[in-house]
Amino acid sequence: MTTVDTGERGPMSAITDAVPSTSRRGRLDTPFFRAKLRPPSPPRHLVPRPRLAALLDELTEYPIAAIVAPAGSGKTVLAADWVSRSGRPCAWLALDAAERSVTELRSSLVTALDVLAPGRTDGSRHLRPGDDVSATLARLSASNGHTSPMTLVVDNVDRVGDDDAARAVLTSLVEGRPPGLHLLLLSRRRPPLRVDRLRASGELADISFGTLRFSEEEAALLLTRLCPELRDDELVAAVERANGWAAALQLTALAIRSHRATATPSVPPMSSARPSRRSQYAGGDAPIDDYLGERLIDEYLWEEVLQSERPELVGLLHSAAVVGRINYGLAEALTERPDAGDLLEEADAAGLFLTALQGGWFEVHSLVRDTLLTRLQRRSPDGLRKKHARAAQWFESLGDDVAALDHWLAAERPADALRVLSDLALPLMDAGRSARVVDALAQIPADVASRDPDDATRFAWCHLAAGGPAFLDVLSVAESAAASLAEPSPSGLRTLRATSSWLRADWERAASQARRANEPADLAAGDPVSRFSWRMITCGIALDEGWDDRHPVVGQAWAACLKDPASRWSFEGARAVGLALAGSPLDAKRVADSARDVAGSGRHESLRLTLALADAIIDRELDHRASARTLLEDLATTSTYPDPVLQLVAQLELVRLRMSAGEMEAASAQLDESDRLYARLASASPGAAESDAAPDSPPCGLVARAGVDLALAMDDPTTAARWAAHVTDTFWGPVSTAKIDLARGRSDDAEHAVRRAEPRCVRHRVVSGLLLAQALAPRDRSAAAEAVVGTLDLAARHAMLRTVAAEGAPVMELIELAAWRVPDTWMDRLRHALVPTWTGHDAQRPIEDLTDREREVLRLLPSRLTIGEIASELYVSQNTLKFHLRAIYRKLGVESRSQAVDGARRMRLLPRG
Repeated sequence: MTTVDTGERGPMSAITDAVPSTSRRGRLDTPFFRAKLRPPSPPRHLVPRPRLAALLDELTEYPIAAIVAPAGSGKTVLAADWVSRSGRPCAWLALDAAERSVTELRSSLVTALDVLAPGRTDGSRHLRPGDDVSATLARLSASNGHTSPMTLVVDNVDRVGDDDAARAVLTSLVEGRPPGLHLLLLSRRRPPLRVDRLRASGELADISFGTLRFSEEEAALLLTRLCPELRDDELVAAVERANGWAAALQLTALAIRSHRATATPSVPPMSSARPSRRSQYAGGDAPIDDYLGERLIDEYLWEEVLQSERPELVGLLHSAAVVGRINYGLAEALTERPDAGDLLEEADAAGLFLTALQGGWFEVHSLVRDTLLTRLQRRSPDGLRKKHARAAQWFESLGDDVAALDHWLAAERPADALRVLSDLALPLMDAGRSARVVDALAQIPADVASRDPDDATRFAWCHLAAGGPAFLDVLSVAESAAASLAEPSPSGLRTLRATSSWLRADWERAASQARRANEPADLAAGDPVSRFSWRMITCGIALDEGWDDRHPVVGQAWAACLKDPASRWSFEGARAVGLALAGSPLDAKRVADSARDVAGSGRHESLRLTLALADAIIDRELDHRASARTLLEDLATTSTYPDPVLQLVAQLELVRLRMSAGEMEAASAQLDESDRLYARLASASPGAAESDAAPDSPPCGLVARAGVDLALAMDDPTTAARWAAHVTDTFWGPVSTAKIDLARGRSDDAEHAVRRAEPRCVRHRVVSGLLLAQALAPRDRSAAAEAVVGTLDLAARHAMLRTVAAEGAPVMELIELAAWRVPDTWMDRLRHALVPTWTGHDAQRPIEDLTDREREVLRLLPSRLTIGEIASELYVSQNTLKFHLRAIYRKLGVESRSQAVDGARRMRLLPRG
């Protein structure tokens, strides 16, 4: 083939012309230099990495690919394995210290290119002056009969250094490469090229240390090949510790083999300042210290990786190790250097075990971090504490109190740690992370609380996360300290006293104490103790069944939430429960739905439980029995600490749900459990175990109210009267008395009792209206019907069903007569709500279950309505009604209307009375 020299000279000619032939001829003949042109042989323990090999295949579409990672990351082994498997024409060049000379660098590059284009050289193995590399490679492809691309791998590119001339030579290679030449550059740091411009133009793609890390499966395979006798637990620990760094895996295996090869390994004593980390690397039964592995890794890191780095970069790595993740601002704070951002970029470019994350953050390799921290702790413990303190101040200034807490503790600054922890305690408890608070408290000495009254309050407040007894123990200490002061107790301590009542389920006293303690002039809205006081106040209003958005205290609580967004969601949870208990289930559902996304975020476990209680009360009121049962059964067995009264309310709601289903024995058992829960809470005192209970303690009003209803449902007014003696509420006390009077046939007394009741919400007005109708019915049916009409209209407007079904069954015939006043759909749902489930207490079952229509007929039989009037009420003909009556008589085993009513009452198909 004839070649015509056009005289044109390409960019590569700058390299070839400058290489003296005599220098190159002598150097190329040495075995040492020839070894630089051969890829390294694969190690015996080579682990194939198909995912990275596939990635390198994809990157051949780019003219230039770079693998930038620190020493011991497996760059060279990966590239060599890929070259051997790729099937592409490849040349290899491993640079060393000699290539710091511009002349030697040119010579090495030209020689490596000559391997790809052997027809370009003469017998002296040097390129002919004036030859164009691109033309030669094209001729080589044509002579071989194919046009397959070629690859030149340049290893140890970081050896080029910072010399401008050497960088210019490398830049000439990159910018003047032939179209068919793919460059693969391996470097411990960012190559000395215009990397950003090459990336932007789509000419360069790179692989970082994060991508190069061994996966857990690859690491386990490598360790198994290096050390086959590893046990499973040793393997897992070693893989986790190395965190994907190939050198660490190999050094760990070496340390294990070295230890097992010696009967009594010589391990120098560990410094008490160095963190103790022990692993199961020994072959025997007893664990050994992994000092040998640490020493090998430490030596490799310092002698192989960091020895040649500038002190400023090493200092930056030490600072980064203190926090694990670092950005520019944090780097400046830790190093106290204005150029810390530049150092961070330089460390990243140098591949010093920093993995770039989103948002300008970098993460330090975990094992490298441990090694750096160990050395810093050993050599400068005071300097390490100072760095932790700077980190704590930086995180706190950004509002990241969780990170700040960790660093204040590491800095051994307990007072600052307590200050931050007091702000974190409630959010962590609300998120279900009380253990995090308890762990931090274990690192704060108790004498911190004796230095200052505010610290004593904070210390006691944080112990709320440790449980009721622990909180009460520390609170008594804080109160003793406050008693020694001449001035009145601080408002924060007064709020903690309210909290002690709250933990004893005495929510009425807790809310009252919190109102007196939470003066705007004393506590800022954002203070954590103040936030909890408003929580007790709003929950107290909710449990008092007096929630009204127009209530003055509710308005004050809402105003406090506007000043402190962190309190908003506890307010919304209390509001949902309050509206549900007050008889506004649809409004409660709307409020609960608005907070549901926040509750499901995982950061508001307390809100999730509160909304679950609200949902359960809503579902029970709307007669969604299945969903209400599921929620209540879960809540009844789930601790709602630090709001234990919510669990108690859930258990009592479950009592009522089981009563409505006719499950009297289950309801009775649940009531006993609720009574025991209250006894445990009420008997809590400093030093008492939570399991301790005082069986002779009087029941609370909530439990007593449920006891009254259950006893009456089981035809036991005497037991109901004993329960009623403990109901002191201004509404439920008279109502409980009225219910007992009605059961005993004393309608006049019942009327007087109802009229003494002081209703606070819609639900109260509905209950009192239905009870008044029952009391009036025997002697003034017209007045009773009038009371039912107004009550029914109020209940329908608020979508109340279960309350009407529970209290209105004895006057159901009057309700049916007033049905024209309410929507048909609501009335139909009310009729369905009155259908009991057949698991009644001591109830004889009918011969055959009644249909829903037969139950509707049965409900009207106790009334004074004629057969014709009943048929008209049910919109059926008299003949159809008589058909249903015959079926009812047959199934109940009776022969008349009066017998059917008596039999239905015995069987719990109709209420007694």
